[in-house]
Formats: sequence, C-alpha cells, structure tokens
Amino acid sequence: MAKRPDILKDNLWKLMWKLSLPGILGMMVISINSLIDAIYVSHFISADAFSGISLVFPLTLVITSVTVFIAAGSSSVLSRAIGANDIQKQQKVIPNMIALSLLSSGVIIVVGVMFAEELVLLVGGTQTMLTYGVSYFRVYILGAFFSIYGLSANGLIRSEGKIKQAMTFTVLSVILNISITPLFIHTFSMGVEGAAWSSIIAMLVYAVATSLYFIRGKASFDTGRFTVGIQKEIITDVINVGTSAFVMQLSNVIKQFFLFNTLTKYGTSHDIAFFSAAFRMFSFLAIPVLGLLQPMQPIIGINYGASNIERCVEAIKVFRIGGILFIFCLMIPAFIFPEYCIHLILPDIVLSTQEIMNLRAILAVLLLLPIGSSSIILFQAIGKGKLASIFPISRQIVLFVPLILLLPEVFGINGIYYSLVIENVIYAIVLWGVCFYELKKLRIFDFKGIAYQK
Repeated sequence: MAKRPDILKDNLWKLMWKLSLPGILGMMVISINSLIDAIYVSHFISADAFSGISLVFPLTLVITSVTVFIAAGSSSVLSRAIGANDIQKQQKVIPNMIALSLLSSGVIIVVGVMFAEELVLLVGGTQTMLTYGVSYFRVYILGAFFSIYGLSANGLIRSEGKIKQAMTFTVLSVILNISITPLFIHTFSMGVEGAAWSSIIAMLVYAVATSLYFIRGKASFDTGRFTVGIQKEIITDVINVGTSAFVMQLSNVIKQFFLFNTLTKYGTSHDIAFFSAAFRMFSFLAIPVLGLLQPMQPIIGINYGASNIERCVEAIKVFRIGGILFIFCLMIPAFIFPEYCIHLILPDIVLSTQEIMNLRAILAVLLLLPIGSSSIILFQAIGKGKLASIFPISRQIVLFVPLILLLPEVFGINGIYYSLVIENVIYAIVLWGVCFYELKKLRIFDFKGIAYQK
C-alpha cells in the first residue's frame, strides 16, 4: 500500500506535485467539460445559441459564488479542526454545510425561475440570443442544490488532503456530462435546454456519489451523523472565511455584467461570439492552475492549525513558482496557434490581426494568476476572512469599473481587452505586497510564540 502523504512533514515540492496531480487532472476535466459543452452548442445549434448561453454565464456565476462561500468556509473550518485534532468541531461541519446548501439553493431557484427573462435582459441579451439564454437558464437553475452541495462536499474531501478521491468523483460526473450532452441536444432535439438538463443529471450523480463517500465512513475525519443541523459557532466561522470567497466570486459576477453589457453596447454579434470563445479558452487554461493550487488550502490550514508557521510561508513560495511554471507551459500552444484554438469553438469565424493580439494579451495575464490566487487562499486558510474579502470587491470598484467605463469610450471594443490586462497587472502587484506583509507578521508572531489572530 502506498504511503499516505504527510502534510506536516513531507517535502513541499514533492507534496505539491503528488497532491496537485489529481487536482490538476480533475480541474482539466472540468475545463474540457465546459469547452465541449460550448462546442456542442456551437456545432449542433448555431453561433447565436453559443452567444446566448454565454450571456447567461454571469448569472450562473451566482451559483458558483454561493458554492465557494459554503465550500471555502467549511473546508477552512475542517482543515483547521483536523490540524488541531478537534473531533467535536469535525463532527459539526457536514450538518451545517447541508443546511446552508438547502437554504441558499432554495432562494436561488425561486428567484431564477420567476425572473429568468428579466435577469437575462439585465445582462444584455437581445433578440435571438435572449431566447436561447432564457431557455437555457430556466432549466439550468433547477439544479442549483446539486451543484452547491456536491461541490461543497467535494471540497471537504480535498480538505482531508485526499485530492485523488475528490478528483475521481469529478471525473466520473464530467465524463457522464460529456457523454449525454449531445444526446440531449441533438438526438432528443432538446436544443440548449438539453445542455442544461445534461448538466443537472451529471451534478445529481456527483452529489449522490460524494454523499455515499461520507455515509459509508470513507472519510479520514469523524463526520458525525450525516444530517442537517445549524450550530452558531460553526456557521459564524464558515461565514467569516466563506464571505471572502463569496465576495471574490460575486465581484466576478459584477465584472461579467459590465463586460457583456459593454460588449452589447460597443460590439456586434461577431464581437460577442469572439469574446465568449476567448473567455472559454482563458478559463480552459486557468482552471487547471487552480487545480494545482487546491492542495495549498489544506497544507496551509493543517500546518497553521498545528502552529507550524514557517512551513506555511514556504508553501506559498513553492505553489507560486510551481503555478507560474505550469501556466507558462499550458499557454504555449494557444500563443503559437491562436486561430486554430478559436476555430475549435467557432469553426466559421474569421479573426482580424487585432483580435489575435487581444487574445494573446488576455492570455498573457494568466501568468499573474498564481500570485493573486495564492494570496487569497492564504488568507482563507488561516481564517482571515475579512482581509480576503477586501481585495476582490475593491478590485472591481477601484480598478475594473473605472477602466471598463473609460477605455472602451476611447478605444472602442479593444478597450475591453486593455481594461482586463491593466486590471490584472495592478491587482497582482497589490496582492503580492499585502501577502508579503502578512507573511512577515506570521513569522514575527511565530518567533515570539504568540498565537496569530485575525
């Protein structure tokens, strides 16, 4: 039997690659799933259908925002409880997670179904794209609970350090989604609604499989009773840490609203289709890097819970360097063959020289992703939720909104891409500085033997 990784003692480089590989593969499968769904809709229906479901993306990010709120908060509480060997707290995590998933998904489903058309109009949907967007969103929103609960529960498995097990459930559900999506879209003639139904079925299977893992006692921590419950001390801790993740995702929702409204104002259906395809490619490359960073949360959380501060500091360095090298390797094909990559999604589109330059520019800022993401993960892992909440929302208010309002006025549709590049560069520099300061404080408090508090 293979030796289980020791998060408190093993070499961090070896630990990163050993724990990250399943996470990278799992997140790459998610990337492929999203890309394949887009290709199915584009090829089986039309470019307008592709643009229509792309317009709905900011709305689906609301579900993602709630998911990371619950998942990040619960995972942080669990990893610290494991590091501190607090059995009583470990037993309370799952019941509170289920309760939060039920409450939040209930609200999302009711609002989404009742106001689907108004919400898609708010994003900027018009004419044919509006019809496709509303049809897709009304169905997709019905699966909110399976997505929120399933992904949150899977996050607990990652908090144990069992990234391979978490990846297994992810791979199975994505393979299922990829397999049945063309059946629902094309064979059953369900169109964009078929794409939404296939996603719901895949997430239902994902949620059930993850539940059985805990019910059958496979977890390495004491899960307690698999039931619904609310304990104030757990909810408060989850909210403290989860709020930062929620704000970060919610800020992305705000960004998407501005982006697609700006695209509608300054661009044509061609511009919307190209931006949507470029964004899909950006996500396809970014998500595996987030997979590499997945083990960072339990590594820092468990070592912080065990008062091993110097190891937390070293982990930040290792994951940042590893992340930058990894994304650099992933970017090479897209930089060399940008037109070919876009044509995989939109086979009939003709790209201008400026559009190729814009694509390469937004892909280049991916090199900065490990710096910002690792900083936020650090703040979440050590329970500094308030600090982690400040930067994502400030990023949109102070940087993105002024840029997206000003630059398109001056440069037209190209101003959107310039805004994204400038915003990401400044954000990475600021977070690098703040993280450096916080790591310095961690070392000082560790040297004095004082517990580091928020």
